[in-house]
Amino acid sequence: MLSFKETISTIPVLRFVYENLPLNSTLGRKELLKSYFITDANLLETCFHEMEEVLLWQNSNEESLLKVKQLLASVQDIFATIVRLKNEDSLDDVELFEIKKCAILMHELDQILSSTSFSLFTLFDVNEMIQILDPENTLIPHFYIYSAYSKELTTLRNKCNHATSQEEKEDLLWQISKMENKIRQNLVKKLSPFATALEQNLQWIAKLDLILAKIELALEWNCCKPDISEEKTSYTGLFHPVVAHRLKKENIEFQPIDIELKQESCLITGANMTGKSIFLRTIAFSQWMFQFGFYVPAQTASIVPVEKIHFVTGDSDSENTGLSSFVNEILQIHKILQEVKEDKKMLVLVDEFARTTNPKEGTALVTAFLEQVHHKKAICLVTTHYSNVEGNFRRLRVKGIEWDKIAQIKSHPQELNRFINYQLEDCNEKTAPEEAVRIAAILAIDEAFISLVKKYL
Repeated sequence: MLSFKETISTIPVLRFVYENLPLNSTLGRKELLKSYFITDANLLETCFHEMEEVLLWQNSNEESLLKVKQLLASVQDIFATIVRLKNEDSLDDVELFEIKKCAILMHELDQILSSTSFSLFTLFDVNEMIQILDPENTLIPHFYIYSAYSKELTTLRNKCNHATSQEEKEDLLWQISKMENKIRQNLVKKLSPFATALEQNLQWIAKLDLILAKIELALEWNCCKPDISEEKTSYTGLFHPVVAHRLKKENIEFQPIDIELKQESCLITGANMTGKSIFLRTIAFSQWMFQFGFYVPAQTASIVPVEKIHFVTGDSDSENTGLSSFVNEILQIHKILQEVKEDKKMLVLVDEFARTTNPKEGTALVTAFLEQVHHKKAICLVTTHYSNVEGNFRRLRVKGIEWDKIAQIKSHPQELNRFINYQLEDCNEKTAPEEAVRIAAILAIDEAFISLVKKYL
């Protein structure tokens, strides 16, 4: 079962999510890292229902939300101490302090949540634990062996304070230490029955922190709650938050995409720099977000859960493996084909398959792959520059550069982005767009070079 921690080591864009998720506690961060790629539709439904429930609560309890976040930031990860408590191991004053502080924070959190309409969970009552660790009823988050625990201890401490010789004082200190250890052992025995409740409370607190962070990120990125579909994935206003953020710094708006995808093969063509690769990355990013229980970057979304996401980019990891780009790519394709034969439900995204080989073989490779995956349990998208790719599968084309709106760009090539329409349209043509020379010309590339290119064309 793939965890978020494992995934962010290989999917950089999820590392961006991890680094920007506004978690309040280490508990929430650990909860995120151990969360897993959810393939069960019912579990996904539960996950999104819980987020929606908390979102509705926080919208009507802004003041309480602020207090809750402050408390979450103060709760520490004491799971290791709880394990020792369960085993009735000897605990020192620091560990007993950790338990006391945690119990007080839980009590405060429970008071806030129970005074509102919050209903996701109810924390176990820890008042008895607080009473055990706070015999003087101060509710101050510190701990020592209080004199109130034992009249005998009180007597010994008084004698020690009035001792007239060093020898007498040392003897009394030894007796006090022995008495204090005995009290600690008694405290552990009294507290151990509550260890499971303490542990469960921490798990709920971690879950709440993660849900609140997911909601905050969703609001910041204008994400939507996705519906869960069995047959087709569809988006309106789909965008890539990371790319959109980068473009915004250049005063460029990311053009959102409307798309509907079925379990079939789909070939995507388009001129250079018209967003084919970004489109695949956006689809992949949204699917990752969806199956890790996040809202997705779109106006509306209905998504099919898959068992696996394959994203083949042609040059991925070729340096680390020591293999050529093509060998590395074709091995990934082989793996996909084997899983297709096993009828695994997958999202398969292949960017410029066989780009490093000659056009004749490359076209045949693309055609064969699309044909073998078509109508299996996979949503398969393949981008290409090759023309004459045969087969009866869906074909999409990026609308691309709006030439009627563009003038020659000499000093700022990035301005070309402003004249690209990233929307996709169904297209039955088997020829791929041939706009590379035209793009080079509009960028004012060496005229003699352009002339030679046109000659050989």
